[in-house]
Amino acid sequence: MKKKLSMSLAAMATIAALSLAACGGGSGSGEKSSSAAGSSQGAAASGDALPEAKDALSLKGHVSATTIPDMEPVVKDAKPELPATVTDATGKKITVDNMDRMLALDLYGTLTDTVIGLGLEDKLVGRSNSDTQKSLADLPTVTENGHDLNVEAVLNLKPTVVLTNNTIGSKDKYDQLAAAGVTVVTFEEIPSQDKISDGIEAVGAATGMEDAADTLADHTEKRLDEAAENIKKLSAATSTKPKGAVLYMRGTAGVFFILGKDYGAGDLLKSLGLEDVAAENNITQLKPANPESLVKLNPDVILAMEAGLESTGGMDGLLKRPGVAATKAGANKRIITAADGQLLSYGPRTPDNLEALAAAIYTQEGTDK
Repeated sequence: MKKKLSMSLAAMATIAALSLAACGGGSGSGEKSSSAAGSSQGAAASGDALPEAKDALSLKGHVSATTIPDMEPVVKDAKPELPATVTDATGKKITVDNMDRMLALDLYGTLTDTVIGLGLEDKLVGRSNSDTQKSLADLPTVTENGHDLNVEAVLNLKPTVVLTNNTIGSKDKYDQLAAAGVTVVTFEEIPSQDKISDGIEAVGAATGMEDAADTLADHTEKRLDEAAENIKKLSAATSTKPKGAVLYMRGTAGVFFILGKDYGAGDLLKSLGLEDVAAENNITQLKPANPESLVKLNPDVILAMEAGLESTGGMDGLLKRPGVAATKAGANKRIITAADGQLLSYGPRTPDNLEALAAAIYTQEGTDK
């Protein structure tokens, strides 16, 4: 079990900053989209038949992937072994000796999913606005103005430990919490599928749940294998890999980027059986989605966040952006969206997300084709 949490935070923190800067902007009405049929969890978990696969290159229109089910505990009768001491992502040695009142705060809800998966849901006393699980709906929200952190709201909950990866709130606000006597454990953001188990084990180490974390990691890896097999079956009807790109958009101004592999896009596209045109054009970071770049990539399928598409004026607004309509995806309105906290989240619910997106890509046609 790893005791040191040591990857770079820079990549997804930039996305968090963009989200924060753009929140509160107007959301376009957009066009109502078709929704991918069936629960993403159902086919693999319950043995239900997969939806009928079609040639993805023949499908048109905007499809909103099914919102995946809430995380459920994988570990029963959780028994943390405390105190637990780890070296966190900031290089600090942190000792957790009380988890009676917890907060798990990150942009995609991955830390919260992990806490729930470990059977520690009853320890949570608050949530961020990224945590949309029905079971947490009655917990007070400690974020404001999008994804900023309200320090006073956190302190009012008297948490004994806060888990974060700094994608919600800034480092100085977590420093304020630590100065007030709150135990803060900082984790690395997980930008790739092969690091999911590492992320789970890191949370397990910090919460005195190492054996339980192994159980959750094994469960997740098994589900990833199941998802990969299901996606292989769904993509079998498409003889040529569709070219895919992930776009990040907010509002109608300049927040419009192509996401490279360092922002989680590479693993997502590969797992979905799509050709990563950004990688083929050596895009690893954020690149402005200007007309020249979009036409050069010319994706068959564009993946984006649901609220991002709404904020830009829906399909009508997106197609008005220079260069979009000139791509195959734009011409066919082949835009696949997922909930903001779902699209690029790498954690225990990633298998469900992949299955939902694959169903949208390989089986569903939009009503706006």
